[in-house]
Amino acid sequence: MIRGTRSASLLAVFCVLTSAATASAECAWVLWNDEARLDYATQAESRLWHPIAGTVRKTECEARLRQEIDRVAHPDNRPKGALLKVLGDAVQVVLFRSDKPDQQAAGIQTFRYVCLPDSVDPRGPKGPGPR
Repeated sequence: MIRGTRSASLLAVFCVLTSAATASAECAWVLWNDEARLDYATQAESRLWHPIAGTVRKTECEARLRQEIDRVAHPDNRPKGALLKVLGDAVQVVLFRSDKPDQQAAGIQTFRYVCLPDSVDPRGPKGPGPR
């Protein structure tokens, strides 16, 4: 009887440890937008990272990525005086001046989408570093 109780106790401990290891191995995913802008007139460049959505599984994040590209690239969402082009996991927007749409482009904006584990922040470390 003691042997059966001991085996059951060991099995219970094993199950608890296994489920804890499985839970910690699961990771949430974040869909990020890496936005890059270039204004041709001023040669000003900027780059910003924006979190778009969080998901439990990577496959869900990748599906959300495709939905976001479809949404941004949809003709109804196109800014006036702009050309859109989908390049893999990115949408490139070429901007023209509204008063001179037939002339050279005024700038370019690229929205690149990437799924990263929630433990990764592409914006870099927060706060002051070690001194």
